[in-house]
Amino acid sequence: MIKLHSLSSYTFITGIFLLVLIQIDRQSYKRHFQFVGQDTIEIVESKVPSKIFTIICHGYAGSKEMMRQLAFDIANAGSNAVIFDFIGHGSNSQRLVNNPTELSGTTQQLVDQVINVIDLLKLKYGSDIKLNLIGHSMASDIVIRASEKQNISSIAAISPYSTKVTENFPKDLLLTSGQFEKHLRNHSLKFTKLIVTDADENVEYSNGLVRRKASYTKNTGHVSVIYSPQTSATITEWFKLKNGHRTLWSTQIIWILLGLTMITYGLSRVKLPTINYYDNTRVSSVKSIIVGISSPTIALSSSYIDYELFTIFGFGSVAAYFGIVGVATLLLCREIWENSEKFHFYPFIKLLVAFSILVILINHFIGSFFITNHRIFAFLIMIIPLTIFCVAIEKLISMSATITAFFIRILPLMGFSILLAIFPEKYGVMFTTVPIYIFYFLVFGYIGKIQRKSVGSYTIGTLHGIFLAFALAATNPIFSI
Repeated sequence: MIKLHSLSSYTFITGIFLLVLIQIDRQSYKRHFQFVGQDTIEIVESKVPSKIFTIICHGYAGSKEMMRQLAFDIANAGSNAVIFDFIGHGSNSQRLVNNPTELSGTTQQLVDQVINVIDLLKLKYGSDIKLNLIGHSMASDIVIRASEKQNISSIAAISPYSTKVTENFPKDLLLTSGQFEKHLRNHSLKFTKLIVTDADENVEYSNGLVRRKASYTKNTGHVSVIYSPQTSATITEWFKLKNGHRTLWSTQIIWILLGLTMITYGLSRVKLPTINYYDNTRVSSVKSIIVGISSPTIALSSSYIDYELFTIFGFGSVAAYFGIVGVATLLLCREIWENSEKFHFYPFIKLLVAFSILVILINHFIGSFFITNHRIFAFLIMIIPLTIFCVAIEKLISMSATITAFFIRILPLMGFSILLAIFPEKYGVMFTTVPIYIFYFLVFGYIGKIQRKSVGSYTIGTLHGIFLAFALAATNPIFSI
């Protein structure tokens, strides 16, 4: 049983209470599901009877769960909202065609998926329904292309980038970005200037049958823009729906993140058996930094290793890189294996439960990420190399100064980023490994840092290896070999 200290218990319970309130609010929306081949389509019904359907598409490495707040806003405004996971994303068990740079490859596969959703809606609800499309980031191009031969009323492209937009196509297009996305804002304005040469942002323009607007949402970036009340208001106004004017304080993601933060704090104070673990050996800062730099440098050789054991692309390359970093760290710093410690099984189980609670909550409220089908193979490919990596790094961190520990944590990520730049054809589609790594150690790393002093680096490192492999397998898109 998991036991918490008194303050941690109150914090944990408060966090759970916040998430329960969010879930109650979500249950107030009527939803039903339709099926297109292997795809599951979720329809959030309009608060009032409506023949309007708005298809909402997530971006690269995202999922339908990330678009749920926008779906609720659309439903409140008088349109049925349709969300689903793209192929290779979230709960979708299919693999993407491994040809992301060709329009006839991955792009066409996703365009066809959107068209299949459109066809299903027309078949189920009649050809007279009104259809709107929303696409974020990668999906902005997908929905624009999918609309070419369809009877689409309007399109909203969030954080858009597309080569398909012309002076006359699409006929009705809103382009909206985050304030901090300067490049995408310029891209959007360029498309508006195709119909009015002196066009400016946040102004609607018409030229014959073409209606277009380039706007931005204040104080937002590439992800936060999809949760902003201003973004929803801009889109519902463009679609000529009833504007519900959601306030910032009624934005679910704020309370979800607050609830998860409180739960993380509570779980970081899980009471564990007193083990009296002390790591008396210290590694000099100079040596720690040299090992930290040398390990990812050596691991750049992973680009020559073919470790793809199954018919999915990229996960073997990720595993090889981090595995070599781990092995190199062990070989370059003999203090790690000379100062060995016991693996503490009972604390490991308690922390395993604590980590699992967080995974379930993050999956339900933020990610819609699942370990099924091909993702199971991705997890199996990575679990041993990543566990070696995490155990070695955690041990080195525990024997290093606090400031040095930060560089030890971040240097492997810098090395992987170099691989992304040098070998984009092999690592390019796995670029989401970088933000996943950062997010993982911001959340789960916090718990590990607090508990490492009690149970030791081997126990915490093993947990990190398992759950980091899980995070990468669950969130990186699945491509075929």
